[in-house]
Amino acid sequence: MSSPRVLPLIMEGVFSSSSSSSASSSHIRLGQLSRPGAWTTTPLILSRQLGRITSPKLRPFHTTPVSRKHFQPSPPKPPSTSPSSPSGSLTERFRSLMRLTPHSVVVCTSSHSGVPRAMTMSSFASLSLSPPAPTISFNIAAPSRTLDAVEASRRFNIHILSDDPRGARVADWLARGNAEGQGSVFERLSEESGCEAQVDRESVTLKGEGVLYVLRCKLLDEEPNRGLVKVRDHVVCFGEVMEIIKGSGSGVGDGMDQFGLVYADRTYRRLGECIIPGRIIDAEEEGQEG
Repeated sequence: MSSPRVLPLIMEGVFSSSSSSSASSSHIRLGQLSRPGAWTTTPLILSRQLGRITSPKLRPFHTTPVSRKHFQPSPPKPPSTSPSSPSGSLTERFRSLMRLTPHSVVVCTSSHSGVPRAMTMSSFASLSLSPPAPTISFNIAAPSRTLDAVEASRRFNIHILSDDPRGARVADWLARGNAEGQGSVFERLSEESGCEAQVDRESVTLKGEGVLYVLRCKLLDEEPNRGLVKVRDHVVCFGEVMEIIKGSGSGVGDGMDQFGLVYADRTYRRLGECIIPGRIIDAEEEGQEG
């Protein structure tokens, strides 16, 4: 009998890059928000009568598939990997290096003949601001049902997610992709992610507090590739932004915008303190202060 899996926590905290030798230096921090697919090390108690797994530090989770993940803040952890290890291959070391590089987390949605598709991605990037419209890019591993929908409809939406448990819920649920069949990820979308989906023949728009903004986009029409370039086992998509729609999560709480969700070291994260230039103190001024 296989051991039951415990749903991962969301974590929050800081990583400091400040130097102890400089009193005026500031630092940047990223708070951990989750660790998808991780196994907890918290002692577990299995209740056969209740049929659920409990923990002294975690809320109970039913072992049936109807339960949704619960996200909450937790202290940070240091990087779990190092690209400097001499024993790994070049590919393994490069993968470790990229895990230390934060990436934005967005959800791409599309629809073909009314069938919705969605996927969570960390390859979204701004490419150009030149007229007639801002240009963006991202890549998708092929084959992909979401890629098929984007290619067929030539329309897609990019959802910028909030850097908190609400945004992490959306990203985590839609990271499942479309492998379970036609539209299955959307059947429990509201329960699992807190979002509702507005579906038409060419696009899908997610509405919920975890969504800050939605970019309505279309593939580039320039020949010969028309916005799709195959690179080995991936397809790079190039599109232009047609409209920016304010999401339900924008301005929630204190009414101010927040940063988008970030991913690093297999963990959802939030931005923290900034690194700013400090005032340089010369030797004469330092002596006067001493």
